[in-house]
Amino acid sequence: MTEPSESNPFTSPHGDDQPSSPELSSIPGPLAVAVLLGLLLTAWQIGEFFVIGYTDTSQQFSLLIGAAFSCLISLGLIARSSPTWAVARFYFLFHGMMAVGFCVMAFVFLKPPLAIVSGLVQAGLCLAIFSSLGRETVRKFHRLQCPHCDHVNSSGDDLLCFQRRCTRCGFRW
Repeated sequence: MTEPSESNPFTSPHGDDQPSSPELSSIPGPLAVAVLLGLLLTAWQIGEFFVIGYTDTSQQFSLLIGAAFSCLISLGLIARSSPTWAVARFYFLFHGMMAVGFCVMAFVFLKPPLAIVSGLVQAGLCLAIFSSLGRETVRKFHRLQCPHCDHVNSSGDDLLCFQRRCTRCGFRW
C-alpha cells in the first residue's frame, strides 16, 4: 500500500514531508496547566482582596502579597531552570497546606462560608499545581534528566537543585 516517494505525486520535491523533530523550546502540557492554574489562583486572590479587603481593613494588603508571589512564581516556571521548579514546588505545597489549615480553622471557629470555600479553592489549585509540576515531562523540561544515563529524577543534592545527583547512576551535574 505504501508507495515509494518517487511515484507519489503528492510529495514535496523539497523534502518537506519528513516528520518534523520535536521542538526543544515547547512547553509541556502539564507545565502549561500549572502556569494557567497559578494565574487562576492569582486572579482568585485578587478577587478575595476586593471582596474581603474592603470589609477587613487590617489584613487587606497581605492578600495582594500572596497574589504577587503566586503570579511571579507561576510565570517564572516558563524559565528552564531547576531552582525555579524547586521553589515553585515548595511554595505551592506550602501554600496548599496552609490553605487547608486556614479552611479547617475557619470551620472550627464558625467563620462565614466564604472563608471555607476560599480555603478549599486555594488548596485545590495549589495541590493541583504541585502534582502537575511532579510530572516527568515537566521535570525533563526543567533539566532534571541525567545527562549520563537519561534517567529523569527530581532529587537534588541541595534544597534548590543547583547541584543534582542521579538516583540511578550517581552522576552529579
